Amino acid sequence: MRLRALATTTLAAALLAGTAGCGVLLEPATLQSYSPSDGVNAEVGDVSVRNALLVANSSGDGALVMTFVNSGDALVFVTVELRGARNLSASVAAYPGITKVGIADDNPLVFTNAEVFAGTYAEVYFQYGNFEGALATVPVLDGTEVIYAPYAPNERESN
Repeated sequence: MRLRALATTTLAAALLAGTAGCGVLLEPATLQSYSPSDGVNAEVGDVSVRNALLVANSSGDGALVMTFVNSGDALVFVTVELRGARNLSASVAAYPGITKVGIADDNPLVFTNAEVFAGTYAEVYFQYGNFEGALATVPVLDGTEVIYAPYAPNERESN
């Protein structure tokens, strides 16, 4: 009788430990930082890059769409470098406060002949001043999709 009670208690303890302790060694997903949107984020000095994404056309051109949040008091120029088959770069103004890039008609950032295509990722490096830069793996989205079409670069004539 004692042996049976001991076996039952041991089995119950093993089941309890096995089912209740399954997440003991895992970090809860709620503690992991992520970008809850289509784009990705990066930090360089006083400038935060928010929701950066590339919208591509079928020619391989890519329009970078993002928002700079400059928490400093001065205008800075951020070097944006698209790394890949061809390294392309541009200098973009980040005004104090919020600067939208590629969203308004007067502030597009298009990389021509960038060889970026929808469904892939591109490495984009952000840097300004003496601050260490940040490399972000940016998604390349389809410019023919209704939601991204307004931001897509114009198609080029094929030769």
